[in-house]
Amino acid sequence: MCFVLRIALALGIVLWGIRAEVTVYLEIDSPKLRLYRLAFLPVVPGDDLSKRAESLMERCLEISHLFEFMDRSKFPLIREPLSPERIDYKLWREMGAEFVLSTAISHEGGQLQLVLFFYDPVQGIPLISKVYRAQQGFLRQLVYKAVDDILQTLTGREGLFNSRIAFIRAQKEGFRELWLIRPDGGEEIPLVKGTICMSPSWSHDGRKVLYTSLRSRNPDLYVVDIFDGTVKLLSQNPGPNVSASWSPDGRWIALAMRGEKPGDTDLYLMSADGGSLKPLLVSPHVEVSPCWSPDGKRIAFVSDRTGTPQIYIYDLGSGKFSRLTNFGSYNAWPSWSPKGDWIAFSGRWQGQFKLFIIRPDGSDLRMITPYAGDHERPSWAPNGRHLVFSSNLKGKRLLYITTIQSGGPWVVTLSQGEDSQPAWSRLYQ
Repeated sequence: MCFVLRIALALGIVLWGIRAEVTVYLEIDSPKLRLYRLAFLPVVPGDDLSKRAESLMERCLEISHLFEFMDRSKFPLIREPLSPERIDYKLWREMGAEFVLSTAISHEGGQLQLVLFFYDPVQGIPLISKVYRAQQGFLRQLVYKAVDDILQTLTGREGLFNSRIAFIRAQKEGFRELWLIRPDGGEEIPLVKGTICMSPSWSHDGRKVLYTSLRSRNPDLYVVDIFDGTVKLLSQNPGPNVSASWSPDGRWIALAMRGEKPGDTDLYLMSADGGSLKPLLVSPHVEVSPCWSPDGKRIAFVSDRTGTPQIYIYDLGSGKFSRLTNFGSYNAWPSWSPKGDWIAFSGRWQGQFKLFIIRPDGSDLRMITPYAGDHERPSWAPNGRHLVFSSNLKGKRLLYITTIQSGGPWVVTLSQGEDSQPAWSRLYQ
């Protein structure tokens, strides 16, 4: 499976770089966010490679949901990258720019080189001056790394583009295959084909994906290594082995398995190698969708113990649980943010499923997809601000990205089939 090698080889190498000692932090957690005026200069020298880099960078910057692009027709003519010796901060301030981005790309001897200058004209300081290099053919990785550096400089958090999204693609033949894609919609890659898969979940090092498959006619739990393509069977207990989720330390897997009563499922903890199994929460109800907190001390899950699916939080230390959602008739698919400050979920609202976020203590409930369609199975980006979800917003079910400020939505997949059950990986360093 040579495609997996691209992940390891494609990371850009920084040859030289300067980052400002004073990092600019933008407030990105408030319910409302204003966009900052960005002067994104055309990528030079303006050839086909430059245009492809420019289009990809603009797409990523748009999804970042931080910038308002200024009208380029009013920019001065730029024939080479705007280096620190050449920038006129006063000019850009008078034009209303809050940030200025100038880049150039070239290729020589089988190598790509991306030069990037990023400025704050309001304070009159350079924020990033870097050169990135990678093998020919890895343009996307150069752009992902550059944009992620911009986002980290402005927000103090990891970016999101040098990552992958695992998801399930329904094919005409009846298969539901496991695929990978980049957040901007690039590099669609089939990972497990020719079977029925469900419920993908990433390891915290971004190397492996848990998933349930019916390849042996029972919903068994497998793990696939995306770097070498190795598939391993972890659990084949009779009945469902579903909704698996890795613990933050990588030692345990929480999953739902057959319960005491027909049709019920209970929660169990399994060692990461599948060697040991112990009950976590056993009851005469349906318990599914376990999701770990980032510190590994709590697990959010879904239960119908009150008659309808609702979200609860189980404390591993005390063995006690409490109800999180107290509204609506159906709330499911919890996803804990990387910082631990939010839990995203899908809840039924006026006959359709919408995405919500809520604090782990049950406060500050917000709807973040207030538009038409059913929006399901949210999964957090590494930066704790963006989420991917599946939706029938445009008819058939596809993947979309939004933010906690309801940015977008930006469509990720445009397949002939239907795409669902997304899971966002950690950032690849």
